[in-house]
Amino acid sequence: MLNKLFANCLLVNDFEKSLAFYRDILGLVVNSTEGKFADFKLEGTSLAIFEKETATAMFPKKFMGNGGGVILAFQVEDVQKICDELKTKGVEIFEGPKTTPWGQTVAYFNDPDGNIWEVSAK
Repeated sequence: MLNKLFANCLLVNDFEKSLAFYRDILGLVVNSTEGKFADFKLEGTSLAIFEKETATAMFPKKFMGNGGGVILAFQVEDVQKICDELKTKGVEIFEGPKTTPWGQTVAYFNDPDGNIWEVSAK
């Protein structure tokens, strides 16, 4: 029934703050913007942000929740290097880098809306 993920869109409280975080701190390249919406160039699945107040054109805000309910996981070559880079940009790594019991190296941080980002070794 549902077997191909097309896109991920995070509903954000402050578009400019989130755009700066994703573009300037995480280094994502903006593909396009329109008003309070932006999507980023990534391999595979799309990632976008959309300010909640503007997204009400799609559906009522009462269905949007308060944020922080998503984990986005990205694979990287060097978890420690990425964490060190993020720390210099003011990002707090709240867990890791560490090796899980199953042998995966991971670290975790939050975006401005409390969503959890995971970086793990390829």
